[in-house]
Amino acid sequence: MRWLAAGCVLLVVAAATVHATWPRAQEQAAADGAVAVPSPEVTEPDTTAASDAADGDAGFTFLRDRTLLTAEYGKLPALREERVQAGTGARIRRVSAGGLVVYSRYTPVSFDNRLIVVHGEDSTSARIEELATGKVVRRLPKIGEVNEIRWHYGDDAPSRFYYVRDMQFRQMDAITGKDELVHDFSADAPNGDQLFTDVEGDSSDDSRYWCWMVRREVPEGSYPVELLVSYDRVTGTVATADAARLGRSEMGRPNTIESSPLGTACVVHWPDDEGRPQAWRRDFSAMIRPVAVDATHSGWIVDDEGDEWFVSQNNRNDWIEAVSLRSGRVRRLLHHGDLGWDNGMHFSKSYAARGWLLLSTCSPGNAEWGENQLVMLGLDGRILRIAHTHNAYPGDDAYRNEAAAALSHDGRSVYWTGNWGDGNRRRDVYAIDLPSQWWKR
Repeated sequence: MRWLAAGCVLLVVAAATVHATWPRAQEQAAADGAVAVPSPEVTEPDTTAASDAADGDAGFTFLRDRTLLTAEYGKLPALREERVQAGTGARIRRVSAGGLVVYSRYTPVSFDNRLIVVHGEDSTSARIEELATGKVVRRLPKIGEVNEIRWHYGDDAPSRFYYVRDMQFRQMDAITGKDELVHDFSADAPNGDQLFTDVEGDSSDDSRYWCWMVRREVPEGSYPVELLVSYDRVTGTVATADAARLGRSEMGRPNTIESSPLGTACVVHWPDDEGRPQAWRRDFSAMIRPVAVDATHSGWIVDDEGDEWFVSQNNRNDWIEAVSLRSGRVRRLLHHGDLGWDNGMHFSKSYAARGWLLLSTCSPGNAEWGENQLVMLGLDGRILRIAHTHNAYPGDDAYRNEAAAALSHDGRSVYWTGNWGDGNRRRDVYAIDLPSQWWKR
């Protein structure tokens, strides 16, 4: 939601080494009886890595250097019309007329890539369309961004999506409309009024493990978050934690909470002054480790060995960094100055695309190679560039015009909200399809 989620903020700060941020985390972890937090091993980008992973199909090839990729607008594309990005051959397709891909950290398309959820600008409504035809298969006038629609990640029920309402976790079949209660958390959190991640959080990549905050409505001021919840959808197991005692230093609330991609942990995105983002065991019995210096924009990479890496912008040294959930090792992927100081950025989850995530940027200008771009960022620091977003930022609504792009679960497609170069135009949904298993090539 625009009043809660972080915007496309330009963070230009004095650099500090990542080692300087770790002593307080070590002390915090020891005090909480958590898993030991070692000083991280920091790895710089491997600029000499083999570059054989990016050959494309049907005229598409990733661009591997810093050559400018520019937008060539012309007339607004018709629905499902394709325009080709010069320099890569990426085919940009206008998928839906009017509507939003609201965030980068979860996919808007179903597991079988047949359906897409298109959100309304009002944050409280959405519709489900067939990707191939644009046919509306389900209108959701009272289910929207605030209800945190997430697809079922499995081929056993590809048309199922989940959502929250008040203290209920629910599921609906987009085709049949069958709406069912999964679990009512009122008994688990009797003082709570709303179960939420604040829009940005997702489940594990198999839809089994979920993490939420619970907030209580009060007559005046901000609604306090007093409880954190972990849920195993398969076994029905619920774990809760008192937010006031879970590793934070003040009395604020997390920016968001989420399951790690493989369900190893609940990651609580505390701001820096609250204890910083932390990965906790699913039962909240111990903190595994801090995963970032502050609650900045973030995403996930899973590598070939099954290690989960939390990727975020380190606003103390200006590097995009990945922190291993397993070992605490830190990899520096890309420097903000290299990308361009005027860029804000969003990150995706990798889902099936092992070793990579999608980076999307927003900037008022187009002079630097990294401005208003869609880029695959590798765990080894390599970049595979896809296209210009064909988006004008900030326009009439800076938050909605950030072009925060998301991946499909199979890693084959990129989806984002765009205005086709006119910041005052109605926003539409755009897509680009990529070669099958491009990350293995």
